[in-house]
Amino acid sequence: MRFVRPNPLHWLWYAVGGTLPERNRMWVLWDLTTRTWVLRHFARVMVLFLPIWLVLLVPGPLSLRLSMVAAGYATGLYFSLSFMEDAAERRLVKHGFPAGINRDIREGSGSRDRAEVAELYASLYADGPSDGGADPDRRER
Repeated sequence: MRFVRPNPLHWLWYAVGGTLPERNRMWVLWDLTTRTWVLRHFARVMVLFLPIWLVLLVPGPLSLRLSMVAAGYATGLYFSLSFMEDAAERRLVKHGFPAGINRDIREGSGSRDRAEVAELYASLYADGPSDGGADPDRRER
């Protein structure tokens, strides 16, 4: 499968929830369906948590400030990792892919043919969904 990786500024925009240009669309599909997608999600979350370190600038005991940073990270990681599947699906829908494609690709293929399945799905939806992603034949999970 051929894709164009985003430059560092576009990746930062993507990490905080932005939509990438059309030329990076296939990279988004790869990013959210590759076998390391959980680690990639974790890396994006760590970028979002960087502003938590500003708490250290608040006046007060250092132990309290470090505890606030630790509590922020623990709470944020818990919720982020709890909803990572939904976050990945929202990213794909935002980039024009049908809902559920990430789960279908990851569950429907072994590691060796995952790229082939992703390429098949990408070719089927190359122009994006014409009906907003609604598929009447799709079963509810």
